[in-house]
Amino acid sequence: MKVTSEKIEGSRVVLTIEAPASVVDEALDKAYKSVVKRVNVPGFRRGKAPRFILERHVGKDVLYEEAMKEVLPEQYEKAVEETKIEPVSEPEFDEVNFKQGEPLKLKATVYVRPEVKLDDYDELSVPYEVQEVTGEDVDQQISFLRERMARLDPLAEDEALDKGDYATCHVKGLEGGSFKPEIDQELSYVEAGGQYGFVPGLTEALVGMKKGETKEFSGTYPSKEDDEPRTAKFSVEVKECYRKVTPSDEELVKNLSKENLDEVKEDIRKRLTAMRENLARRAHSQKVEEAVLAKGTVEIPHVMIERREQELLRRFAERLQEANTSLDAYLNSTGKTVEDLRKDLHEEAEKDVRRDLILDAIADKENTEVPQETIDEVVEAFARQTGRDTGTIRTTLQMRGALDSIVSDLRRFEVLKKLAVMAAEKAGTPLPLEEKKAEEVEEVDKDTAKEPEPAEEVQVVAEDETAQEAQVAPPEENENPMG
Repeated sequence: MKVTSEKIEGSRVVLTIEAPASVVDEALDKAYKSVVKRVNVPGFRRGKAPRFILERHVGKDVLYEEAMKEVLPEQYEKAVEETKIEPVSEPEFDEVNFKQGEPLKLKATVYVRPEVKLDDYDELSVPYEVQEVTGEDVDQQISFLRERMARLDPLAEDEALDKGDYATCHVKGLEGGSFKPEIDQELSYVEAGGQYGFVPGLTEALVGMKKGETKEFSGTYPSKEDDEPRTAKFSVEVKECYRKVTPSDEELVKNLSKENLDEVKEDIRKRLTAMRENLARRAHSQKVEEAVLAKGTVEIPHVMIERREQELLRRFAERLQEANTSLDAYLNSTGKTVEDLRKDLHEEAEKDVRRDLILDAIADKENTEVPQETIDEVVEAFARQTGRDTGTIRTTLQMRGALDSIVSDLRRFEVLKKLAVMAAEKAGTPLPLEEKKAEEVEEVDKDTAKEPEPAEEVQVVAEDETAQEAQVAPPEENENPMG
């Protein structure tokens, strides 16, 4: 077999392949033996018709097509192995000379993995910035915890509602105003003087009322566009009155199974610090990734982007299914087509492919390898998630080609981690040491093994079963542990 390869524009390679005449003859003989078993030839039992009779009956083209259907891909695969190219698409065959007694000649044009030109990625400088936890932050969390653990105690029969108290009441729309609201219902735990837009004026009316009292009041609904504001009349009857009581320091400490308030504060400080470091590390990694993308130049074959679009579309459909809906239902509700979705995903797909190619190129240059221990941990995590044997999961992943994909993604993750460390040091803000967490392995996606997302919340969980849970939200949004 003779093979030559020629690179052409668009990250394509043309393979010129020549094989001995015996390859053609053997392929035609094999095709004859296959076709003759499937065709009824008059005067012969199935599988017994001589070749020249079969050719007259079905035509020579049938045998030639049958032979080429198998031999062309076979010779192409050998050529790929010999030239060591990395195809990313199916080949297009042309200039095929396939004649009995003559050497096989053909050309195969295929898109290949493109070359990446790397700039000075080792000079990246990206500062690592983390928001310091202050005493005010900790005190704010303590306040949120008190609110989270607060209870509602009934007021005395003759005690009036103050602003901030709560009431269970019956509200009814009355005649009067510009219209009569269709409201006649029981409402639970409405805050006096608080926010409740469904019945305007209600919370203000509750202030000063007592259990068993009834009051009429008016409210104004906000105007819509050019419409005039609408006024309405209501009656409210107070059924029960409550006052919010927040826990004392002693109760707070007890509920959280701590020794004293200082221990509670120190625990919150540690968790807030860990959360902010996680968020800062993620933000830094994203900045490094963006900077790395600017350090590589690559011409991406359209087939690679289209394949990633299809993958993203598949995952989107799976998420819809998990939410008890379907892709068709989503398309019907949004008025979009599958092609519209693909266009929406195009930019993300192109960025994903570009990132992978550039990180792979850096990994090759740096001789980055994934430790077998890390791969084993991922496989074991899959086994735990599915409740299946580790060996079975490994075999399944290998058969589906998923294990190679996982290793590739883990390799990119390792490269990005090294670049992040390097970029932070260049900026004079070294990354803090990071201990590997067991739960990170559990978070590896079954389709990709990208970096696990850090938790969006830190939980302060009391050991006592009666204690309540406090969740700390990201500082960029709201750090109220009670949501």
